[in-house]
Amino acid sequence: MEIDVPATAQSAQAAYHVQSQFDTGLLTFTLTRAEAEVYLKKHPPEGKWLTPEAANPGTKSRDFAQLGLPEPETFKDGMRYGDVCPGDPVDDPYGTSDQHCVNLWAHEYAPDRTRIYIRDYFEPGISPLPDAPKP
Repeated sequence: MEIDVPATAQSAQAAYHVQSQFDTGLLTFTLTRAEAEVYLKKHPPEGKWLTPEAANPGTKSRDFAQLGLPEPETFKDGMRYGDVCPGDPVDDPYGTSDQHCVNLWAHEYAPDRTRIYIRDYFEPGISPLPDAPKP
């Protein structure tokens, strides 16, 4: 996904789901509210942070449920989201570079805690599988 996880992150979890149309990579972790603000400034969205107009409780649990978490689309309060494109932007005056972006949600779920949800999609069979973490 080419996005970092802060050393202070807690409850970090990741998953990679192989599918026929596209593969899905998931990452989630929690930070204090202050740490989350620093992290989100370091990883700004394309455009601006969006807030949902309404929660979508009818969202089928499909991705983050495998990590024991509700889908980020099911929250309205304390939620913001956007497409984040990690790494250095390529100097392309014509806008033809294909910078890789991820979907990022930040949910302020407790008075001083924020959960970061990250979802990314990959071409099946073309994208290399992520390396297993080293012990």
